[in-house]
Amino acid sequence: MRTTDNLDKLFGLAGSSGVRDDCNDFFDPIGLILQIPPRRQAYWCTPLNCVTFARTGGDGTHYSLVSIPKRRRDQQPVVMTVPMSDDPNVIVGEDLRDFLALGCRTGYFGLEDLVHRPRPTIAKLKRAAYDDDADKLQIRMLKTIATTFELKPWADPRKRLAELKRRFHAALELPPPP
Repeated sequence: MRTTDNLDKLFGLAGSSGVRDDCNDFFDPIGLILQIPPRRQAYWCTPLNCVTFARTGGDGTHYSLVSIPKRRRDQQPVVMTVPMSDDPNVIVGEDLRDFLALGCRTGYFGLEDLVHRPRPTIAKLKRAAYDDDADKLQIRMLKTIATTFELKPWADPRKRLAELKRRFHAALELPPPP
């Protein structure tokens, strides 16, 4: 019997029954277009040892699980890849649950600004408030994810991102430069 992990739980929240769905857009309003099943994206900068489970729908930004030996899928770090950046890969979670906590108030679309405009983005994440422009549907979706996974926003996003980079960035198997 197959056990359900957090990724399966997220897919289930989006109405997926495990059937192949290259573009489950249920959570699109909060920046999570799910890739079911996860698979590697073929961008120039996507780490070779990653499988993508979601994308934002903007400029190729996507979220992937980093395959690390002896770690179950639930324990794999999450990397955000922003192809429109000179420094495109940022570790944004120790695992899926940690990643979901990072965006549980602001959503996931704007996280790409961690590479474009880090200071204001980190300040916004630290506020731990729903985005001023978020509508009722977006807030309801974020609350559903937060409740289902028992999430709390990160207390110190700057410090946490630095710690994740130190712990996991070297595990990324980067493709050769184009």
